[in-house]
Amino acid sequence: MSWQNIKNHVRKVFRPQGLQAPSGVSLQEEESQIRAEQEEIDFLKQEEALLTEQSKVVMRLGHMLLACGASSYRVKLSMARLAAALGVREHHAQVTFGEISSTVYGRFNFRTEVAEQRAFGTNAAQLDRLRVFVQRLKLHMSVEEANQALDKISANGPEYGTVANMLASGISCACFCFLNRGGLMECILAGIAATAGQALRKQMMIRHMNHFGVWMACGVVASTVYVALASLFNFLLPHLATASQIASLPVWFTGTASGYHAGIVSAVLFLVPGFPLITAMLDLVRTDLAAGINRSVYVLMLVVSAGAAVWLTALAFNWAVDPPATPPVSGVWLYLIRMVCSFVAAYGFAMLFNCTLEVSFWAALICAIVNPLRFFGVDEGLLWQFAVGVEAFAIGMGAHLVSRMTKYAYSRVSLSVPAAVLMIPGVPLYAGLTHMNQGNYTEAISSVTEVCIVILAVGIGLALARMVTDPNWRKDAELRRLQPGAENASTYVMR
Repeated sequence: MSWQNIKNHVRKVFRPQGLQAPSGVSLQEEESQIRAEQEEIDFLKQEEALLTEQSKVVMRLGHMLLACGASSYRVKLSMARLAAALGVREHHAQVTFGEISSTVYGRFNFRTEVAEQRAFGTNAAQLDRLRVFVQRLKLHMSVEEANQALDKISANGPEYGTVANMLASGISCACFCFLNRGGLMECILAGIAATAGQALRKQMMIRHMNHFGVWMACGVVASTVYVALASLFNFLLPHLATASQIASLPVWFTGTASGYHAGIVSAVLFLVPGFPLITAMLDLVRTDLAAGINRSVYVLMLVVSAGAAVWLTALAFNWAVDPPATPPVSGVWLYLIRMVCSFVAAYGFAMLFNCTLEVSFWAALICAIVNPLRFFGVDEGLLWQFAVGVEAFAIGMGAHLVSRMTKYAYSRVSLSVPAAVLMIPGVPLYAGLTHMNQGNYTEAISSVTEVCIVILAVGIGLALARMVTDPNWRKDAELRRLQPGAENASTYVMR
């Protein structure tokens, strides 16, 4: 609005329908009042422009965190901290698995933005960088400074290339196969098949294809490659060795005696959505139900897609999916190899989650210490679900210890999830889904029920560890302080 228009408007207010200005009001006083009103309008416009920029950068931070796979509470708390550092009087946010609704309040204005997040994934290294950025926020930060810091974080690419990513998947699944009582040959075949499946997933994800289609396609490829390699090896072995030589092969090499069937499910364990699964449980524990339920449904759909792929392959080739009843080795060697395999598998899954090398090492070390103890307890008669819950609690405490040693440079989520993902019973899960599709409902219900209880035990153990070590998990004191209730709010005028 121009100065002349404002002047004419005020004059109409003072002199409606041809009336004269009140006596005693001079032209200078009238123009002074108009000037004051113009200054107020300019101030409101400046505040509105500043509030718009503040809202954009706060929403940008939330969008980046959600794309990394952060929990709803982490996103809301980080956005509230940045809003406070920028000088926003109040900030409120509603965060689900794929959407953010954010409202920032100035002195006389407020602004609400809604954003949708469609790029679902996991990026632990980026999550840690954003966490450090939020920890180091200072009051009276400018919007330009915040945007520059976020630009610098966004410029970081993946920690590992395609080849390293593929090998991490293959080696992790090979170690997983041994932990699931597979023999050496089955571990090798499972590793090769998982490498092929991860190569396909990497290319499909780069092209932003539908996740459920990606999981099903990669599950079919990995399981089919495993069946093909196992059948080929089973066919060639009699031509390469005599019957007596084959019979004398040790059990740790041959594994099961039914054609190396044990590794087919281990070959698709790279498709277990461990990070969103554990994050969903943590969301539910914090009563962020909208985010937790949505994330749980997403995880369920991915698991069903991969399970259907394994079932199709098992049906087409008449392949057994149940794991062996006993491990191929025993004694001290069993626990030593389990320790090594736990370290390597956790390290590989941390790489799949795009953790840095340092975080991957610490997560793998935690898993290598705790996971064999869980196996030992189960072998000695301890209830599987209870042992898993205790291990999850120990992993959470170990992650807190390492995070505190590094002055919280590494988040507890990045340290605990790669170590805890090995406890997710992927083999019974996919085997149960396959039994269900085959009509073996007794075996299916037994396996799926056991899997659900174990997964709940993982979530409960990790949540208890967070409650013990983090005051903000015992009560929402900080979030309530950064998001005061309506009774403490100022009066706002909608514009």
